Amino acid sequence: MPQNFLVPQRDQQFLMPLDMREWLPEGDLVFVVLDAVDTLDLDAFRCSYRADGHGRAAFDPAMMVALLLYGYCQGERSSRQIERRCLRDVAYRVITGGLHPDHATIARFRAGHEAALGGLFSQVLRLLAAEGMVSLGRVSLDGTKLAGNAAMAANHTLPQIEKMLAEACEIDTAEDARYGTEREDPLPPALASATGRRVRLAAARDRLAGEDAARRDAQRAKQQAWDAAAADPDLPGPRGRRPGDEPRTNRNNTAPQGNVTDPDCRVMKGQKGYVAGYNGQLVVTDSQVIVGVMLSQHPVDRTQLHTVLDLCRDQLTAAGITPKLHTVLADSGYVSEDNFVRAEQQKLRLLAPLTKDPNRHKISDPAGRRNLAKLPATARASRRMQHHRGRADYKMRGRTVEPVIGQLKTCQKMTMMSRRGFDACKSEWLLVCAAHNLRKLHRHHRAR
Repeated sequence: MPQNFLVPQRDQQFLMPLDMREWLPEGDLVFVVLDAVDTLDLDAFRCSYRADGHGRAAFDPAMMVALLLYGYCQGERSSRQIERRCLRDVAYRVITGGLHPDHATIARFRAGHEAALGGLFSQVLRLLAAEGMVSLGRVSLDGTKLAGNAAMAANHTLPQIEKMLAEACEIDTAEDARYGTEREDPLPPALASATGRRVRLAAARDRLAGEDAARRDAQRAKQQAWDAAAADPDLPGPRGRRPGDEPRTNRNNTAPQGNVTDPDCRVMKGQKGYVAGYNGQLVVTDSQVIVGVMLSQHPVDRTQLHTVLDLCRDQLTAAGITPKLHTVLADSGYVSEDNFVRAEQQKLRLLAPLTKDPNRHKISDPAGRRNLAKLPATARASRRMQHHRGRADYKMRGRTVEPVIGQLKTCQKMTMMSRRGFDACKSEWLLVCAAHNLRKLHRHHRAR
């Protein structure tokens, strides 16, 4: 008896028109994205197009928004990859309805509407609140270092950047004198400009020069305060030696650097070493819904606590949610007396361990480097962490914000920015978090 196989009939023609949506299961993620986009307010996108209908027809902004949201849900942020998916992937073809936007169109849409794309986060959060998925009784806070679209080798000190600019000017002057300013084969305006790199060099130089001037002004202020304390007999004498003329730049006293590829990114210390990037902050509920998002250029989390909480309240208000926070869970990187004092003033129950090991609630410091008697708010926070209720609440932090960061970096492949500039990267970070919430909405619908 011969073997029995089902042989594919690739040359079989369809006899009736088909609905592409029937190629996917009814509960697929793409339908959640399409339904969500249908309820969003897209006036911020449509207002940039001509209202009289003249000119070449543009792709519907609703289709482009759904295409980007679904791509970010799947971890596809490259416009070229999304273009290929529109030809090969059924879900993408369902979104486009058989249309094929090219990568340049996708990239221009994302760059031209970066502010509106960032505003989608609050609108998506409103949809989750309508499903009863947003609970603010206890939220977790954490930050993660995101590599920018620039290499660490592109970081240079101020003298190095000034030397590079001088060399570029000399080369341009010599070539103009030798070849002239007109080309025999003129290029398009977008390609003919050779000032892009020079602009980035100048931006990095100006930032470093401004920071250096601010440090020197602060150092002179310290010297004047020391001199005033030493000259006034009614005041106690100044403590320590007189500050020197050269300001201290950082703990290692190394020269500050600027990145000539993306002047807005900063040197960040992550778990795997130093990267040129940004500091992404998240506020997450117990159900792993992101309710607050912020992108920062500051590498230290300690100074970002109340900034990200204030921004979280603004984003919740924009989503139509009463921003009433009660318990906030944070790691030891956010611990400071000022943070605990401000949390008590705002009637926030801030739980954060004083050490990296949350099981060591009591600080045994025989050298007296941390005297809790002089830090009353920190001492009260330490007692809250020692209480059985505080320990039980703090265990939820490892089940909420930490898995969310893992999902963003693995499932959605958000380990490196695909764009350059702070505003562009902030828009991308907000869009990635909005896509994460759509994935949670999809899981909620499947479970229901």
